[in-house]
Amino acid sequence: MRAFFLLVVLVIAVFANKASSHHALVAFDSSRVVETRGVIETVFWRNPHVRLSVRTAEGELWDLEGPPVNRMERDNGVREEFFPIGAEVAFTGLPSRLGEPRMRPLLARLSSGQVLVMDRDRVERLALLDEIAERPPASSEQVEEAIRNAEGIFRVWYANGRTPTRPADSELPLYDAAREAKASWVQEEDGLAVRCIPAGMPEAMMTPFPMELIDQGDTIVVRLEEWDNVRTIDMRGDASRSNQVESHLGYSVGRWEDGVLVVNTTDIDYPFMDDVGTPMSEVAEIIERFEMSEDETRLDWSATVVDREVFTEPVTLPIVHFEWRPGVQIRPYGCTLYPGQG
Repeated sequence: MRAFFLLVVLVIAVFANKASSHHALVAFDSSRVVETRGVIETVFWRNPHVRLSVRTAEGELWDLEGPPVNRMERDNGVREEFFPIGAEVAFTGLPSRLGEPRMRPLLARLSSGQVLVMDRDRVERLALLDEIAERPPASSEQVEEAIRNAEGIFRVWYANGRTPTRPADSELPLYDAAREAKASWVQEEDGLAVRCIPAGMPEAMMTPFPMELIDQGDTIVVRLEEWDNVRTIDMRGDASRSNQVESHLGYSVGRWEDGVLVVNTTDIDYPFMDDVGTPMSEVAEIIERFEMSEDETRLDWSATVVDREVFTEPVTLPIVHFEWRPGVQIRPYGCTLYPGQG
């Protein structure tokens, strides 16, 4: 493989903002991809974002901010040992919007010629490869155990590794003050995810990671792999809001309606509705529906946000489709700040 630095701009179709991504991707230009080649100098293999530094033959140091560890390892079988210090690797990805030597890597080409998919969702969306290998399967023992333990919605559900869409700004019925607050939001300064502060409701549910629902009688526990979040849904019909303490995930009360789990969540002190700065006040109420398909292979999560201090009318969020892939398990997330962050 040639040692000199390559920078190739490939013109591709511009995708709608509503398909824009989770957390740090607002800093990258999704309308084009670039390629850089160099020697790996540092590796930071942690959630929420892998970081690699690559030195080109000309001496320029590139900062590569990749997807979370859990997504790359589970979805693509990409592991830290593929990127040893001193190895020469070519990366294809989204460039920085500011023109700096920074990239969101989507593909990695090793000196052996092996191509690694680092972000399956966007590689498929941008048609960067003619064919992508199937995701690594779970072991037969994991599959058998999952099938044996599944009972209705109470199992591990997977959002297929795809980042759920968010409402476009034009679709949000914001009051003027809320619109101005959103316009002034700067991810590097105001974003909570970049500081490893776990997402609150409803953003916590708009996840590309697995989720598990556990029946505990009077309560239902929702384990979310992303941020290691754990929600509790109170299923007692006489549940009271008195003496409830506000939290990022709020206080949730659930009920069954014709097999659909309906949940009302209040007492939320999380300041944003999403990860792109849409404000949310403490009077917000979220009405969720967890609806399983007849063949029990899919669980659809839908939600409406009612916030009379931010929105002129209720906001319906895009549906998140979770699928049942027996054998998928909840992994620790363990968000860790990159050195120098925070």
